[in-house]
Formats: sequence, C-alpha cells, structure tokens
Amino acid sequence: MNLSHNRLAGGFFRSETVGAFKNLEVLDLSNTGIAGMVPRLDSWFSLSVFRVAGNGLFGMMPETLLHNSMRLLEVDLSRNGFSGSMPVVNSTTLKMLNLSSNVLSGSLPATVGKCVSVDLSGNLLSGELAILRSWDGIVEVIDLSSNKLEGSYPNDAPQFQNLVTLKLRNNSLKGSVPSVLGTYQKLSFLDLSLNALGGPVLPVFILSPTLTVLNLSGNNFSGTIPFQSPHSTESIMLSSQPSLKIVDLSSNSLSGQLPPEISNLQRLESLTLAMNELSGEIPDEINKLQGLEYLDLSHNHFSGRIPDMPQADLKMFNVSYNDLRGTIPKSLEKFPLTCFRPGNDFLIFPDGLPAPNNGDGGLAQSRASQSHGHKAGVKVAVIVGCIGGVLLVIFIVLAIYVVRSQELCGRNGFRGQITLRDLKLGKLSRPNLFKNQKDNVIPTKTSFSNDHLLTAAARSMSAQKELLAEAAVEYGYADPKEVVESTSSGVTETSAAASVRESSPRSALPSSPHFLDSRFHEEPVTFEVYSPDRLVGELIFLDNTLVFTAEDLSRAPAEVLGRSSHGTTYKAALQSGHVLTVKWLRVGLVKHKKEFTKEIKRIGTIKHPNIISWRAFYWGPKEQERLIISDYVNGDSLALYLYESTPRRYSRLSVCQRLKIAIDLARCLQFLHHEKGLPHGNLKPTNIFLTGPDLSPKLVDYCLHWFTTPSGIAEQILNLGALGYRAPELANTAKPMPSFKGDVYAFGVVVLEMLTRKSAGDIISGQSGAVDLTDWVQMCNREGRGTDCFDRDIAGLEESPRVMDELLAISLRCILPVNERPNMKTVCDDLCAITAVLSMLPSTVAAAAACVDLLFLV
Repeated sequence: MNLSHNRLAGGFFRSETVGAFKNLEVLDLSNTGIAGMVPRLDSWFSLSVFRVAGNGLFGMMPETLLHNSMRLLEVDLSRNGFSGSMPVVNSTTLKMLNLSSNVLSGSLPATVGKCVSVDLSGNLLSGELAILRSWDGIVEVIDLSSNKLEGSYPNDAPQFQNLVTLKLRNNSLKGSVPSVLGTYQKLSFLDLSLNALGGPVLPVFILSPTLTVLNLSGNNFSGTIPFQSPHSTESIMLSSQPSLKIVDLSSNSLSGQLPPEISNLQRLESLTLAMNELSGEIPDEINKLQGLEYLDLSHNHFSGRIPDMPQADLKMFNVSYNDLRGTIPKSLEKFPLTCFRPGNDFLIFPDGLPAPNNGDGGLAQSRASQSHGHKAGVKVAVIVGCIGGVLLVIFIVLAIYVVRSQELCGRNGFRGQITLRDLKLGKLSRPNLFKNQKDNVIPTKTSFSNDHLLTAAARSMSAQKELLAEAAVEYGYADPKEVVESTSSGVTETSAAASVRESSPRSALPSSPHFLDSRFHEEPVTFEVYSPDRLVGELIFLDNTLVFTAEDLSRAPAEVLGRSSHGTTYKAALQSGHVLTVKWLRVGLVKHKKEFTKEIKRIGTIKHPNIISWRAFYWGPKEQERLIISDYVNGDSLALYLYESTPRRYSRLSVCQRLKIAIDLARCLQFLHHEKGLPHGNLKPTNIFLTGPDLSPKLVDYCLHWFTTPSGIAEQILNLGALGYRAPELANTAKPMPSFKGDVYAFGVVVLEMLTRKSAGDIISGQSGAVDLTDWVQMCNREGRGTDCFDRDIAGLEESPRVMDELLAISLRCILPVNERPNMKTVCDDLCAITAVLSMLPSTVAAAAACVDLLFLV
C-alpha cells in the first residue's frame, strides 16, 4: 500500500483496525500529513517495509518495529516527533533504519542488529561516541550528524570494513581523528565538519584510493596539508590514484604551503581551503587539475603571483584576503573583482587597470570598456565642460532664490514650518506617520554604502525629535518634552517598548503596535545606489540555488523595511528580478570572523517550511559591513494583522486561522529545539510573517544570538523584556542567554496576543490597578472569567469558546515558572489535540470540518 505524498487527515490506523492488515507487506504513508501515535503493530507478521516519514506522528517509538518479532527489512520514521530514548535494535532482518529528524534523546543504542544503513541524524542523542565499538561490522552507512555526541571516534573499532559513508557533522566531538578510519577499505564519504576536533590531518585521507568526499571544515585542525610523510621530507609514494573529488578543509588552523603534489588529485572537482593560515606561493601544478570546478583559497597568507588556470570547467575562483601580487592571468579575467579583492593590494589588473567598478562581467569586459573610453575621452570632456557651465549658472540662480525665500518666510513667521519640512529631507527613518497629508512623505534616495547610511541616520535624529514633539502636541500630551526624551533614540525596539509602557493601551504614539499605519507600507522609503563598488568584501553563499555578486547587490535598488537592535533591514531587487531581504548588522554586534562564519554556516543549513532560510552572508573590509541575505517575505507580520489600525487592509483572523498559526509556529519551534538544538531567541509577532492565501507563518530573525557579542545578546534580551516577551528567569541572570524555555514563554505570550488581540506591551487598567497582558489574563482566569479576555470579534462564534478555552489553557501553561513550563514538544502535541475538539462539535459540523481541512493543509 503506497499512499505517500497525499493530503490525508487524522491519525494512524486505530488499534481495533490493525488486525485487518496482518497480511500487509509494504506500507508507505510518507509525507501525507497524518498525526498522532503509532499503535502496536506486532501482529503484522508479513510487513517488510514501513515508511511514515515527514508526518506529525509523535510519542514513544514503537520498539516492536526493531525486534525479532517482526521481519521488517526497512523502517523509515524520519521527520516526525518521536521522543524518548533510542531503543536497542536486535532484529536480524532489518537492513535500513532511518530515525532522523525526531526528538530522540539519551545515548546511542548499544547495538543496531544487522542494519546496513543507520541514520539517526537530527536528534538529541548524547553521550560518548565510543559505543560504536559494539556495533556490527556489516553496517555501510552511519549518519549521526546534528546531535549532541561527545568524545572522539573509537580507535579500537576496526570492524567497519564495509563502511562507505560516515557522517558525524555538527556534534561536540573533541580530540584527534583516529588512524583506524584510514583502515576502512571502502570508506568513500567522510564528514566530520563543525566539531572541535584538532591535531593534524591524516595523510591517509588525502591519498586514499576510495575516499571521494572529505569535509573537515569548522574544526581546529593544525599543521600542514599532508602530502608529505611526517617522518620524512620526501613526498609520499602513491600506491594508487587518489579518488578525492570534493575536499573542504576551511575554517581550521592549517599552516605551511600548498604542496605541488596537489596535482596528484587528478579527480578533484572542488577544493576549499579558505580561512586558514596557509602561506607561500600557489603552486603552478594546480593548473593540472583538469576537472577542477571550484577553488577557494581566500583568507590565507598566500603570496607571489597567481598561476594560469586554463580549466574550462572552472566556475568559482576566490583568492581574496591574501598577499598576492603580479598580473592576473588572462584565463581568470572572466571572474569579478570580488574574487581578488579585498586583500592582494599589489595585484595588477589587466593592462594596468585599477580595481574595476563594473560588476556586469569579468575583468576582460572592464578592459574592453576602458579601451573604448580612451577613444571617446576628448569628446566626453567637451560635453561635460559645457554641461558643467550650464549647471553652474542654474545653481547660482537657485541659491539666490532660496536665500530670498528664507528671508521672506522668516519675516512672515513661518520659519519653523519650513525648517521642519527641510529636516524631513534626507531622513532614513520611516515616512512621517504623524501627519495625515501624504504629500509630506518624501522618499529619500541614497547609496547602499555604510557611509551614506551612517551620516543620513545621524542627520535624521534632530528631525525625528521635532516630529515626536509635534506628534505629542497633536495627540494631546501635556509634556511634549517628556515624550521626546522617552523616544529620542527612535531606532531601537527598546525605546519603542519604553514609550508603550508610558502610553495608554490604545495610544497612537508610534511606539505602540496599534499605531502601525498602513502608509508605512504603501509608501516605503526607496534607495538608489550610486556606487556599485561599495561592496567589495566577501560574499559567501549558503546554498547554490541563487548566485549573484557583491556588485549585483550593491547596485540593487533598496528600501528600508525596518530597524531593530540588530541593525537595519532592507528590501533589495536584483537585476535578475529576484527580491532579497538584506539585514545590515550594526557596528560591534557580531563576533570575530571565524566564529561568525562557523555559526552562520551552521544556522544557514536550517530548512523548514515555516522558516525563511538564509541565502548568503557578506563580510566587508570595514567593521560596519556585515550583512545577512535571505529571500524577501511576500507577506505582512502577525503584528499588523492583530493591531493594524485600519481593519479594511487586514481581515480579522478567524478562530481556525489563529489555531493553525499557533500549530505551525509550535511545529517550527519544535523543529528548532529538538532537531537542531537551537532556540529562536527573538520570538515576537513582528518576527512572524503570514504568507499566501492560507496565511502560513514564516519565522525570521532566528538564532542571531549565536554569532553576536555578549553585549548584543544582553541588548536583545533587554528589548524582549521591554516588549513583554522575555521569560522572568532571564531578568535575574547576570549573563542572560536565549533558551528553549525562554522560547516557550515567548510563544505563550504570542498565543495570548492572538486570543485577546492586545499587545504584550499594553498596560491594562483593572480593578487591581494597571497590569500588563500576562498578569491581566492570569488574574481573569483565576477569577473564573477568562473568556472576558477574548477578542470580541470572534468570541461570539459557535465554535470559538471551546477551542479558545483550550488555547488559553495551553498559553497559560507556557508562561508558568520555568520549572513548571512544558517543552515545545508537549506544547505542539497539546495544540494538535485541539483539532479533535473541532470534530466533536455537533452544532457546527460544517464549520468544524472546514476548519479541520484548513489545519491539515500544513
């Protein structure tokens, strides 16, 4: 029975119907949307293949699937929510076992039976890796990536002579790589990246006749690249041709030269040695690698000239951040400037050209365009001279006119009004939200460069203070100066939250979520890039589905989307038509480059339907040039749907829509917590975007704390506290860090906001005085009037009370003290159980069925 890749609803087979399928041999329900627990299946004696990957199944994993009582050949339970410890596998028939991307914890199983392939990646397994020594040597594939395993690979495990693939990526392994790995005669794929391994790289890996993929990146390996014996100055004699096709030794501490014996790797297609301490000249022998397609030697100390690279298939070449000199070979002129700069200050470009600014093609195109420019130089000079003379006359006339106009306005008492309008010009913050006239909003055009951004931001501060004062008077505040001082920073969420606390629950000041004016989205601030050579740093991609250059990005028209404590976010449209979101991180926020790169590459691997994945990151030569690039989110934030002041723009969310959003968010957070081991750390409605006709939520600004400085983390948590999303235990810690339970608390607050349509930052007046949202809801619930908190727009619907009561109970559990607070797995299970409530409402069968259908479109 194969029903995979369909849209099914409900749970697995009921216990009473399991017996009807006792003759079933193959069952494939992968990616169907079923949820619930799996009953005992030990009566299915004929079952040989069992696949339920990519669903919403949860609970303890059925141990009978791994026992001799069943004769299964393949079990695939990947990408579900199974929890508990990993059971021992004693089946003698099971060959393929895939339990990846679940929430399994505890240590590795002591035995895996006669399995040929074992995939336990993406769980929470911990303990020592030494337990592998008790596994059977028949295994061919072992994938334990993205767990919490410690220790080192056991050197006394010689039994894996059939091992073809070994993946231990993204764990906490330490020590050196044991020599026993070099004795595995069939090993073809070895990935030990993103650990804390050290010591030298074993020569046997480089010269192996079977190994095709070697990834040791993101560790602490030191020493030289081992083409020479550690006990001899002579090169190792190769007994057979090395088979390596992909080698990644980046982000380590390797030193010495790149030996000329690199030419022995005749099958090499990709070589990444970036971010090491390599030095000396790049050997000419590298041009003998005829199949080379990808070469990254950036961020080292290579010197001398660049050898000719005649390989026709070479698609990527990067030697930036080195000390190279000489003329760039003609064969490499097809690559853009960013492949050579920054760094290499004495590198000579073709025909003595300076560093070209043109990013439309390689250096050859720049040379051709300059040759043509010499011929037309005289003609252009004459034309420019004439135009300059005309512009000078116009400028003088306008200057006289402006001076006289200002004198006239000053005499008539209107100098303040003109000054305010003038101060609005050049301002990088959002258009003026305090005036009703749209003609007062004047978009500012500037460059994507930091210099322009910084000076314009500073220039806008005085204007912003005057605008705040004007708004305070307009909205009837007695002391405008107090309002200005409380919101004078105007660019961080901390100041925004502070003004919310000072205002009434329905304050129209811009700090309140209720003041999210639609004109901010209808008339965005636009930017026109004047200097395409501004972004000349290193652009590193996290996937290969979209490729562009730093020059492409610097020329892209951009508009400000918003600001936070992390920096400024822009929307940038490439010439290809692809639209990106660019987060320009503020100065001093991120760690050193090696730590930043390691963490951002790890986070960049996160893929989930409810997460906006990162595309690339940019590290510029200046401290203020740190960018994170992702796809543009075509949707609006949950905050706008809840608090936007013009209901016509956003329809009210129904009960089912709110429930679906909560379930999607819970599943996404469960994925981050239990599969990736990463807290979001910055959960709030402004970081949740609703997209598509079904308003599917997408999370942004996640895991930023992993590469930010301690002061940046403290400021992020401080902002969450000011806005009402910080867990109480984080307020009493000297060095607070985002946590799983902190995410659960923030999730509970977000659900409360969806139930009440009140902001976490609102101050609510009650019988006991002014309280915030969480205190108010808890107080009402204790007094038996929790329903008084619900959003009036949906509280009267027939299917609402019971569903909203369940949501309220779950959200209140999420904001309990930390030792009583559930984890996201439990929260997700409780939310999914609410769907059963809908199906049991007899008075609204049609509405409930439609709601359940909507929920199972997840």
